[in-house]
Amino acid sequence: MVCREFHRKPAPYTFRFWAGRDARRYTESVTDTDGAGAPSSERERRQEVVTRLLAWYGGAQRDLPWRRTHDPYAIWVSEMMLQQTQVATVIPYWQRWMERFPTVASLAEAPLDDVLQAWQGLGYYARARNMHRAAQVIRDLHGGIFPHIYEDVLALPGIGRYTAGAICSIAYGQDVPLVDANVIRILCRIFGVHGDPKSTAVQAELWELAESLIPAGQAREFNQAMMELGALVCESRPKCGVCPMQDLCAAYASGDPTSLPEFAPRPVFTSQTDVSAILHHPSGDGRVLLVRRPAEGLWGGLWETPRITAEPDEPVPAAAERAAWEAAGIRVHATGEIAASLKHGVTTRKITLIGAVCKPTGVPESPPPTERAWAATEELGTRYPLSSPQAKLLQRILAKESQLSLF
Repeated sequence: MVCREFHRKPAPYTFRFWAGRDARRYTESVTDTDGAGAPSSERERRQEVVTRLLAWYGGAQRDLPWRRTHDPYAIWVSEMMLQQTQVATVIPYWQRWMERFPTVASLAEAPLDDVLQAWQGLGYYARARNMHRAAQVIRDLHGGIFPHIYEDVLALPGIGRYTAGAICSIAYGQDVPLVDANVIRILCRIFGVHGDPKSTAVQAELWELAESLIPAGQAREFNQAMMELGALVCESRPKCGVCPMQDLCAAYASGDPTSLPEFAPRPVFTSQTDVSAILHHPSGDGRVLLVRRPAEGLWGGLWETPRITAEPDEPVPAAAERAAWEAAGIRVHATGEIAASLKHGVTTRKITLIGAVCKPTGVPESPPPTERAWAATEELGTRYPLSSPQAKLLQRILAKESQLSLF
């Protein structure tokens, strides 16, 4: 059932802003000038926001698997996976993860390669490494029981203020706030919060505002309702016509709801060419040379063909030979044949990834700077977890060579 007042004509509110130390902090005087029953004070207005939001959530919430439990471990896994990743993508990953690592203890005891393999395709692999370390901390310091004290949760590797708030409110029902991208849009638009939400001052304002809105004893429902409204209605391009907050929203009243939040301009993208040395084992058995990336940093701990960023105007064969030497300690000759190529992006970089065919020169190998291995086709992506770009590159190479891809 849809409440009619959610869609009534917006009342003409007046808003005031001031500058100073708390620059761009929203303060208001909401004036009901047409007698339509709109809130006459900020306290009443905030209460109306809460009331409408919970009523909307009761009928609009999605049936997501992690919402069927209050297990803090399961909720933690979902929150980590949902960072930078769409819900539809996360659901099957979450289900497979919970089958493979059903408890904190099972995750703590698992080899890191198994954890990375289960995460393969989700990207931002630091999340998986942090989860593995956090599970070990829980095992060692908390007896294998997920902590319930907010400060203890916040102290776990890879858990920030948002994730700690999500776990403590959703799993334990604690009245603690959370602020993510969805919540930022809602708070900035409804309450007219100006300034870059990533700045320290605006961040503090948003967290204070989020905390002030939590109805006592209902943080579990309220926080999920905020995130749900941001995900389904108050998107980057908001669906104001179906929003329960339309007549309470400062951004909507301004005539341009997309004017908030006021994020700083995105950094300019740069372009680069990365070259991977594609080297098959001299025996001709089809195995391909892989090296493990450093534990920290981009794609940390994953495997890849020896890869390097080409210098400006550096020929692809020269870059491939340099990649094999610097990443794997092997002297090779690049034949000039391009095995495969693809384009992908990482943060602010647009990358062209080229796989160049190489052959060993017979020059003795140096001690490898990283772990290296000769991987059979069936081991790619299983025994040796790969980043998505490397998996796609090798898929194309295998298809070109008429071999079976098992990714």
